Amino acid sequence: MYFNIQRFSTHDGDGIRSILFLKGCSLACPWCQNPESRSEKHSVLFDERSCMADCNLCVGASQGIERDGDTLVINRKQIRDDELIALKRVCPTEALTVCGKEAESDYLFDTLMKDKPFYDQSGGGVTFSGGEPLMQPDLVTDLAMRLHDADVPTAIESCMHVPWKNIEKAAPHIDCWLADLKHTDEEKFLSWAKGSLKRIKDNFRKLAPIAKRIVIRVPVVPGFNDTDQELQQIIDFAASLESCKELHLLPYHTLGINKYRLLDMPYECSDQPLNNPELLQRAQQYASNNTQLNVTIRG
Repeated sequence: MYFNIQRFSTHDGDGIRSILFLKGCSLACPWCQNPESRSEKHSVLFDERSCMADCNLCVGASQGIERDGDTLVINRKQIRDDELIALKRVCPTEALTVCGKEAESDYLFDTLMKDKPFYDQSGGGVTFSGGEPLMQPDLVTDLAMRLHDADVPTAIESCMHVPWKNIEKAAPHIDCWLADLKHTDEEKFLSWAKGSLKRIKDNFRKLAPIAKRIVIRVPVVPGFNDTDQELQQIIDFAASLESCKELHLLPYHTLGINKYRLLDMPYECSDQPLNNPELLQRAQQYASNNTQLNVTIRG
């Protein structure tokens, strides 16, 4: 189950890349910019601003959708799987859309290989993203193996909050791990992201001796990890991993807020982007003075 293939990307790895976005995530970070990726199943998005109120085609297509006056009421839990297929095609203005596509490995491989000339010319390749791509470890491993056989470099964006066996299976075929480390305090991480930091740290420690390259990414989020002490502790942990030489500080932004409205999900993070360049510069300087890490501030 995937929800997008982004071609000609110059982020998320070296060179020109295609990014395969897979659905499903084991965390619930409130700042997530791809909330449509959290569910491993289809997700229904609705933008009332584009809705033709007198159309009602979606009402006839699903028992989970009804009209209450001028308001369209969507009960996502009542929409059956077979109805989702119809809903993908029914809305003339695309006010209602269904996120998620099912595809076999062969189709995805052939699609990703269409841009091999660009990978070869630029030193790029394919990046697996999500969601958490290692929620689908068999698919990722199969595609990564086949891409390697075709001389296409691979990268993966991971929150590392999966069973070790999922990581171990894919690791020999991944050239670069773009891995999140959001905090070093177990209790705070559990409160915000609803996951086990111990699992993530253990996975990092197991991966470090066998990974070709680890780039740790740190979303710097107001109220969560935006202090000197918290960032320094994250940097210290990253520096302890032998295959990690790079760390990216990612200032919190609000570009994903509108998706929560479309999914009828509450947005529980700040509605203002992080505006503290001095904090990020101090963290960068701390890493330069105390570790071997190359710390980059990314927009």
